[in-house]
Amino acid sequence: MRVISILPAFRLFLAGFLAGLLGNAQGVYTRTEVDASGHRVDSGSTDIVGKSGNTELSHSINGRIVPLEKVEERVLHEDASGKTVERLIQRFDPTGTSVTSVREVIDEQKKPGGASVTTRTVYAGDINGHMQVQQRTSTQTQKSGNVESSETVVERSNINGGFEPASRQRVEKVKNGDGYQESVTTYLPTQNGSFAPAVKLSKSVTKANGQTTENAAEYEIGPAGELRLHSQKVRNTVKRPDGSEEVQLQIYGQAVAGIAGSFDSNQLKLMEQQHIERRKTSGDTVVETVEVQRPSVSDPSHLGPPKQISETFCKGKCDKPDQPE
Repeated sequence: MRVISILPAFRLFLAGFLAGLLGNAQGVYTRTEVDASGHRVDSGSTDIVGKSGNTELSHSINGRIVPLEKVEERVLHEDASGKTVERLIQRFDPTGTSVTSVREVIDEQKKPGGASVTTRTVYAGDINGHMQVQQRTSTQTQKSGNVESSETVVERSNINGGFEPASRQRVEKVKNGDGYQESVTTYLPTQNGSFAPAVKLSKSVTKANGQTTENAAEYEIGPAGELRLHSQKVRNTVKRPDGSEEVQLQIYGQAVAGIAGSFDSNQLKLMEQQHIERRKTSGDTVVETVEVQRPSVSDPSHLGPPKQISETFCKGKCDKPDQPE
């Protein structure tokens, strides 16, 4: 007897239905996963990308489609000197009942020579329903030739009604043709009030003949307080003339997840390899499949066979940014 799965067809129907139902929806993303037994199951969530914001939907305990998070944006002011954007974030519990709301105001001021100053203020609702300032972020960006640098300071409100520093981040990006090199260092406050480096990300991107290679290395504080290599990701992306895309991603770390005794602070191990393929099945539908290979407990030095872990359907405008692994 041949068993035919109706899940992919249903997901496409649902995506099309939601895209038609929501007039401002530009892209609808629905996702299925593969469980431990190898069966394809509904992930229970749907992302709707619209012109003025995003909405994430899920299935409640009684099977209804309810929102998990809704993000709306609107431009409050825009001219040649910059713009101000308001972002409203509404979060819901598993039954679809509103639980928290967050308001963000992002103000960007353009300066001569390509420089800019961006201030982001976050307001959160208190127990009385009033919006209180929770966090303030200020970013100053400078440009000189092919070099772009920025410094971001994050401050959080304290019990005294003022602000105290939470982190500081410095970014330097050097463009080279279609590629670039980027260094991102995050500093955290110390007990004496100064800042010390905590995390550093070093990234290089090269593009040639339709292929993009990204190499990102992350450094964290070691036992002696020095920055040392903690993890690394190597991503190769190939775009084909028909619009399809193939991604090979290798993830390296100091320990293989779930395997005791695999930790090694002096050498990174290949923890995971992903194969991601995006292909068009019709004019407005894109399917993304993700296969993963991981070491087994019996042989932690070699990757096991590939296993598909998810399949995502998008109907509409399918250029949503990649999600972090």
